[in-house]
Amino acid sequence: MPESWDYVRGAAATIDREFGFIGRHILHGIIETHVLHHYVSTIPFYNADEATEAIIPIMGKHYKSDTKDGPRGFIRALWRSARMCQWVEPSAGAKGEGQGILFFRNSNGLGTKPLNKEQYEALSR
Repeated sequence: MPESWDYVRGAAATIDREFGFIGRHILHGIIETHVLHHYVSTIPFYNADEATEAIIPIMGKHYKSDTKDGPRGFIRALWRSARMCQWVEPSAGAKGEGQGILFFRNSNGLGTKPLNKEQYEALSR
């Protein structure tokens, strides 16, 4: 697994979300600037918004956020994650680097199926 998953890839797998007043003021924006936090956790919260704006162009398509509908959207995202992402397991029949990549699974049949090799290579370009 270490050859296919590393610190940077793990940090890029996080998502910025919007939690409104609670997130911004009580939790100091950690939910809204979570991607940055996983890359550079020593940046103070009062500089995190500016730093997040700076990493977005650098990360490009790898930056992820889900800020639609503010706090309601955050609660919906928690519910969606709880239903779709219950455990991880390797993709059956994967070869090479794909053997070390884990996919989210659940007991209720929700979520997307793993990409085949051609789909993965097309997205990686």
